[in-house]
Amino acid sequence: MTIVQTPISSYDSFSVQKDYLTVRFQNVKEFVVNEFVHGGHLLAVGSSAVALSTMILLGALIRWEFLLIAYLCPLCIYSYDHYRDFERDAENNSSRTSHLRKYHHVHPLLIGVYGGLFIALLVLFGNLWSILFGISLLCIGMFYTTKVKQATTRITGFKNVYTSLSVASLILFTGIYCSYSVGLVLLLLFVFMFLRFMVNTCFCDIKDIKTDSKYHIRTLPVVLGKEKFLRILHVINLISIVPVVIGVYLQVLPVFSVLLIAAVVYSVYYIEKAKHQGTDMQTLSSVVVDGEFAFWPFIVSIGSSLPMVL
Repeated sequence: MTIVQTPISSYDSFSVQKDYLTVRFQNVKEFVVNEFVHGGHLLAVGSSAVALSTMILLGALIRWEFLLIAYLCPLCIYSYDHYRDFERDAENNSSRTSHLRKYHHVHPLLIGVYGGLFIALLVLFGNLWSILFGISLLCIGMFYTTKVKQATTRITGFKNVYTSLSVASLILFTGIYCSYSVGLVLLLLFVFMFLRFMVNTCFCDIKDIKTDSKYHIRTLPVVLGKEKFLRILHVINLISIVPVVIGVYLQVLPVFSVLLIAAVVYSVYYIEKAKHQGTDMQTLSSVVVDGEFAFWPFIVSIGSSLPMVL
């Protein structure tokens, strides 16, 4: 019996190619989204956003290259932390581990590239004090992963305070880079940022309660319990706006700075969301909570464009 093969039409060939490209596009899209969230880029963008917001609040000249510098420093630190804690992360953040495993073998190279670019740009554009301060921040962040983490098993909340102080130092870093003298206004913004990131990092520890308990890491959610901790977090969240109000009252911060109260309202939403059964704490922490700082420039820019009102 003779078998007659039907030739593939050009339409069928086009359809196959279209399906292949669609699948490839979806895979690339999924990788980019996961990399942005799990690779530390969202937090790094938040760091750049805080730097830009600080320049606007100070009325300083916008140094656009510093936004890249402010992006690379935390990206290098977070990447190093994720690389060092890769196996432990698998126990409570399988989605991040699954994504990072795709390029785990080249992760050290990426960390080196991030750190190298950070230092190169800082040396190229920064002044002496900003170079020294920036490199110190990078070392402090890396030092936490290698040495300081051991203290988290002995001192309650040490992880949160250490991390928040390090991140809040970005305010001082921005001021020093812009040749702005460290005075009351920078200190008030520093305290504000410290309290805001305390809310951020403490909240994100909720999703890690089981793992942190297993390794005897004394985070506030572990020691206080989820319900009591969330009540205290509400208090810290409300107190965080006080430095800004003081700055406006003393006329060292522009009146539109009070618009940052939006960050407090934003946090009320996700703190209350965490009380509901069935809430996806991984997504809430990795996207909603970590994405807070990315909105700050829009808030202060709107305020600065309304001088007659604010």
